[in-house]
Amino acid sequence: MPEVKKQKKRKAFKMKKKVFRASDPLLSVFMWGVHQSVEQLTHCTIPPLLLDTDFKASSKISIDNYNFNSDNMVSKFKFKEYCPLVFKNLRERFGVKEALFNQALSSCEPYFENQGDAVKEKERGHKYFFSKDNKFVVKIFHSEEVEFMHSILNLYYNYAVEKGGETLLPQYLAMYKITVAGMEYHMIVMKNVFAVNLKIHKKYDLKGSKVDRAATDKDPTLKDCDFLNGEMKIRVGEEKRKQILSMLESDVQFLSQLKIMDYSLLLGVHNVAKGLEEERELNDYNDENSSSDDLLDGEDSNNKDSDVPMDIEEEDDEVEDQIYENGYTYFSDESVDDKEVYCFGLIDVLTKYNATKRAAHTAKTMKHGSGAEISTVRPESYSKRFMEFMSNAFV
Repeated sequence: MPEVKKQKKRKAFKMKKKVFRASDPLLSVFMWGVHQSVEQLTHCTIPPLLLDTDFKASSKISIDNYNFNSDNMVSKFKFKEYCPLVFKNLRERFGVKEALFNQALSSCEPYFENQGDAVKEKERGHKYFFSKDNKFVVKIFHSEEVEFMHSILNLYYNYAVEKGGETLLPQYLAMYKITVAGMEYHMIVMKNVFAVNLKIHKKYDLKGSKVDRAATDKDPTLKDCDFLNGEMKIRVGEEKRKQILSMLESDVQFLSQLKIMDYSLLLGVHNVAKGLEEERELNDYNDENSSSDDLLDGEDSNNKDSDVPMDIEEEDDEVEDQIYENGYTYFSDESVDDKEVYCFGLIDVLTKYNATKRAAHTAKTMKHGSGAEISTVRPESYSKRFMEFMSNAFV
């Protein structure tokens, strides 16, 4: 009788690589690239002193026919990271842990500012997308801004070190270039000014200018004229006011020295009483729905996870226990009856006063007159007017 050979059992092949699934190819490559970058830098120790070469360095990965299928990842793309050690150092100084940074930007798909039309968002340029946890914002910007960022990065780094991270300037955490389907996208990652789990009830973009500075149907963000007409004030108390204005004065002086203008203070206001009422309504709605679901599922509603991002008790002081003050977030003064939480920081700080801005200044001056408070002015004048506006805004 012929000997029967036993066939060896073969284990099913399992792909060990993480699948970076996103609805948009650009986001898939972004998630993949951030993960690869952070993993590669895990074993790199930051030198005590960064060299000039570190501010010119870059790492690049080029992929062709990658082994993920097209449903998850495009087969051909390039990912480039600028100044890896510099930005890793900045992340550390701004208190961002590498594991958190990696998880926030690579484990869940980011979302665009206007989620409904991601393609147009990218084509317009100067647009944003956000990490799922809302802690980080990624700006898609032009190659000219990349060059300018390179030219000031050393100065920006030294300023951040000097201030110990205590600044209202954008906290830059990484800079990338991604090539997908023949299109190049330059991106810079920043801490989100509105990174709190609280609803922003009012959003302002403040420049200290009054010409064409009001919300419109096309751009509903409130601006300087809306702030003044609504008699809005940022009520933080005298001690915090001095601290904040001192920080702003230093930041604005730094920008002025770099010939930068046209920046804004992005301000978000959360009304505590309104937020608590919204929470109660949402909890009541969830309780009603969960009760009917529990009857069907036979589950205890108390064991279910809530969809509410954070629990807010009815007492105002409970809010402060769960949201801590930092460089971007402050509470209204204790003497204020209508409690508020303010989130603010400087944005759009990569606009240099060049020939284009000088021409715009001339055109607007001819249109509105020499005494008009237009936004396009020389950096020194811009910073002075900006600080005068902020001195009156904070009380």
